[in-house]
Amino acid sequence: MSIQRPPQESWDCMLPGPPSGNNGGSADLSPSGLLAYAAGSSVAVIDSRSTQLISVIPLPPPPSSSSSSSSSPSTSLSPFVTSVRWSPSPLRLDLLSHDPSSTSHLFLAAGDRQGRIALLDLRLKSPLLFLDSDSSKSGIQDLCWIQTRLDCWILAAISGPSLLSLYNTATGRCFFKYDATPEFFSCIRRDPFDSRHFCALGLKGFLLSVVVVGDTEEDVVIKELQIRPDTSELQRLERDATSGAGTSNSASPALAVFPTYKARFAFSPHWRHILFVTFPRELMVFDLQYETTLFGAGLPRGCGKFLDVLPDPNLELLHCAHLDGKLSTWRRK
Repeated sequence: MSIQRPPQESWDCMLPGPPSGNNGGSADLSPSGLLAYAAGSSVAVIDSRSTQLISVIPLPPPPSSSSSSSSSPSTSLSPFVTSVRWSPSPLRLDLLSHDPSSTSHLFLAAGDRQGRIALLDLRLKSPLLFLDSDSSKSGIQDLCWIQTRLDCWILAAISGPSLLSLYNTATGRCFFKYDATPEFFSCIRRDPFDSRHFCALGLKGFLLSVVVVGDTEEDVVIKELQIRPDTSELQRLERDATSGAGTSNSASPALAVFPTYKARFAFSPHWRHILFVTFPRELMVFDLQYETTLFGAGLPRGCGKFLDVLPDPNLELLHCAHLDGKLSTWRRK
């Protein structure tokens, strides 16, 4: 754990650069309408209603040392931000107030391609601390806040191709690790019906269901499940990546190794235990309780591969984004 507070004067007039493919499309929208997104090695925050730029927080470069640069291939990489998640604490709307306490709950978790995870304070415009992440598994794929008790939140992180880690955000300490090799983890989502429960999905359909009731390894209960999509395209991509890059991708997350192959899921906000899952050419509805696929469909005619899935919070509709920029909407019969 380390605390860094670089000078903030130069950040007050800083404009964010455009996001790139290295950022993996990482962004998060808070309940109060604040959009945080990764742009290069910075996190930009805008008001989604007025499109006003609120702040830009750059992640400082990692400490340089001759020994680490010669032993770790990740130290030569720019610290592109690859995942951004708002803290679930209540957020206040008076962002431009001069009262320092008015934005005291505006916290972000941000991960970068070097495997670092920082907790950012929007008021101070600087990292509060860096979590004790495992630098040997370079590249953060996704982050998710998990509530274990009323006053206790932990952070779940996917780093490298297959490592899931849980962190105590008060101390920065990692208290649980799970390696899913040879799977490539893709994303993590929290259960809207139980804040202690979350799932992590892999590109090959591996699904890890986790319940966390505390901040020790004994407080973590896991269940391994399997969704069975068509993986023929992924197998071809794996062969191409292995033959073309040797072992250079051994510590890279899925977004770096397979940037156009997406696996995403979302919990249903209406039905407990129900997941909506997309693979590049398939949409599935999976029941966690009965461990079975309830529905499956291919790509709609004229649409590109599935990119992401989002259930409507009010209606029984499902919205899917596609790689070609199209949007499809699905309704339960």
